[in-house]
Amino acid sequence: MKNDFLNKDTIIAPISGLSGGSVHLIRVSGPEAINITSRFFSNKNFKKGEKNRFFYGKLVNEQNELIDDVIVLLYKKPHSYTGEDMVEISCHGNLLITEQIIELFLRNHCRLAEPGEFTKQAFLNGKIDLVQAESIASIISARSEKALQNAIKQLEGSFSLEIKSIRDNLVKAISLLELNLDFAEEDIEVIEDEQVLTLIEEIIRKIDRYLNSYQQGKLLLNGVKVLITGKPNVGKSSLMNALLEKDRVLVSEIPGTTRDFVHDEIYLENVLVKFIDTAGIRISSDEIEKEGIRRAEQLFDEVDLILFLFDASRTLDREDFYLIDRLKDFKEKVRYLANKIDLAFLEENLKHLNDRPLIKISAKEKINIEQIKNEIKNLIHTTDKQEVIVNNERQYQLLKQAKQRLLEAKRTLQKQVGHEFVAMELREVINLLLEITGEITNEDILKNIFSHFCIGK
Repeated sequence: MKNDFLNKDTIIAPISGLSGGSVHLIRVSGPEAINITSRFFSNKNFKKGEKNRFFYGKLVNEQNELIDDVIVLLYKKPHSYTGEDMVEISCHGNLLITEQIIELFLRNHCRLAEPGEFTKQAFLNGKIDLVQAESIASIISARSEKALQNAIKQLEGSFSLEIKSIRDNLVKAISLLELNLDFAEEDIEVIEDEQVLTLIEEIIRKIDRYLNSYQQGKLLLNGVKVLITGKPNVGKSSLMNALLEKDRVLVSEIPGTTRDFVHDEIYLENVLVKFIDTAGIRISSDEIEKEGIRRAEQLFDEVDLILFLFDASRTLDREDFYLIDRLKDFKEKVRYLANKIDLAFLEENLKHLNDRPLIKISAKEKINIEQIKNEIKNLIHTTDKQEVIVNNERQYQLLKQAKQRLLEAKRTLQKQVGHEFVAMELREVINLLLEITGEITNEDILKNIFSHFCIGK
């Protein structure tokens, strides 16, 4: 039960950024939030005031020394973000003032909130479900307009309603299957196997749409990572500058000028794209260079798109072939770029690429740079106009398990083993759906989820 995880502490944390700004905002939530505030707040109307009202006054310490003139917003349970008594204190944007206020409350039976604890309390008090709680973290971290819109839809409950609809249909199917068992001796069939099969297949299709949206959902939420790789002096730095449309990276004719990763970002289609220009990968005995190459190769797994660059005006050599071989396991996300076509293009190189996707470019002359950007845009475009995209690993894994249980229920039904076994599988699906919304949960899961939130949320 959720109530088993509720704490009765009064907690405090800053909920606005503390670097700069003219105003800082501090949140206090819990059974003593109003009492502690009223002891040190000069406005005597505050404690007996109505909920959701602002009060202006002076905040003092135990010695009645002025800390700051503040505005306090009063919330009375259950009409607050956390569902508890809560106050939000607006003070001047000076870190020393903010620290003095927090220390005052800590000395008076308050404790510092843990990461995500305000949102955790909101979940435990039934103000939001777990999908909505996770969407708050997505709203903060979203790196694209579409990811932000998707997170807002989830916060409004769109995905939770979809899960509830699936669950309700499963409950109905289980009820009818059990009625079949009750009337088995009378040879009365309340629901036919074909109807249950149709329902299961419909739910599988719906879950598949969410599962298929996951990879794109992650890209929209976190941004697209694009790795530019190749041997030294093939034009990687020039390409990065062309993609960024600015001189961000040092360009030199000396091989190995870039000795470590260089990062920069742009927005394409309102999605963040992070370019990573690696050290040139070549066969080397230099220990520092070897370490840079090893780290560059580790990125092959982590990025979403790999741009392998080679010099189209020269014959491919063993260092090019070394990289082509290293990239063969990542063929779905590799694009081969023949650079320096303004100088020449050797057709003989094509036979070594074995029809791999090739784009002919000149980074220096900015030829076909838009074609590369289009490859990136193809990653972030969606043809599915469904209401909600899944971008949360926990939800994705639970949906995968739910699909497997549904497939097992389908097989059981087709084998005509018995309706009670089909109902058992469908109950497992319901439990997995309840885990998604948090109606079934445990302390370890909650700790893992909310520990990734920032303090103050």
